[in-house]
Amino acid sequence: MLKDGITNAEYHGSGELSRSTAWSLLQTCPAKVRYDMNNPKPSSPALVIGSGFHTATLEPEKLDDEFAVKPSEIDGQGPRTKHYKESFELMQKSEPDKQWLAPADYDLILEMAGSALDNPVLRHYMADINKVVEGTGYFEMEGAKCKVRPDLYIPGAGVVIDLKSTQDASNRGFTKSVRQFGYLFQACWYMHALRLLGEKPKQFVFIAVEKTAPYATAAYTIKESDINKQFSNMERACQLWATCQSSGIWPGYSDMVETLDLGSQITNNRLNISQLADKFGVSRTYVYRIIESYELHSITVGNRRTIDITDFANAVRRDSEGKAA
Repeated sequence: MLKDGITNAEYHGSGELSRSTAWSLLQTCPAKVRYDMNNPKPSSPALVIGSGFHTATLEPEKLDDEFAVKPSEIDGQGPRTKHYKESFELMQKSEPDKQWLAPADYDLILEMAGSALDNPVLRHYMADINKVVEGTGYFEMEGAKCKVRPDLYIPGAGVVIDLKSTQDASNRGFTKSVRQFGYLFQACWYMHALRLLGEKPKQFVFIAVEKTAPYATAAYTIKESDINKQFSNMERACQLWATCQSSGIWPGYSDMVETLDLGSQITNNRLNISQLADKFGVSRTYVYRIIESYELHSITVGNRRTIDITDFANAVRRDSEGKAA
């Protein structure tokens, strides 16, 4: 069951394994994860904007309690002056629990939030009286104590919703983001965590909102079969975390001399027709059209026709720009 009333600071300050840390374990190594935990960096402006966007959209009543706008000047002096810097530092110390946004960034999150709430899918679920906003759950998996905090959960419908700010909310653009930033792993983490908490999630939905005007939005879901493919990675991350926690050893990369398999990397740069359609989120008919229109070189592997990914991506880009072969 998800718990209410736990603040962002309390959630991020607790020691359980989160989805983002689990993803980092898989992408880097335990030594780097441990170092980052012990040496936290100040939130980047992009992270503060993202956090403000979530609050303005899902919990607007908390916006002024958690965020403040930087003054454009103090006593007639601008941000580059010594007086401004010293005065602003005192302002930050007087309200240590607030995150500070530049005036333009504050306006940006309000514009994005307004656009997100105009999305019919999000608007529909936000109207559900039983919705759970920023609910927190704690669970155990493979000996690891873990946590989860979905943006929005609708128990009656079994729908998990995650807000994403993005440069490109188009089908093709957001598909690329899903692969690049581990969003598929995130969907798996949330869905399986909720099941371990006794919930019955049925669908994971992204609400993608672009960061530039007109702040276009889109709603996307992922097939459960694709989500479940990440379950072994979720188990592996939990096992690795539990081992490091119990042993106190947070290893780096391999201590052995490893061989770089450049041959397989070259092979992996070629995909067949079905794989290209899946990777780029398009139909097989579209793939065939691009290959023929742009005369892409193909190599038959077994009984399958394969195309270089880079060549195909470049052709797709040119096609989207209306440029001929």
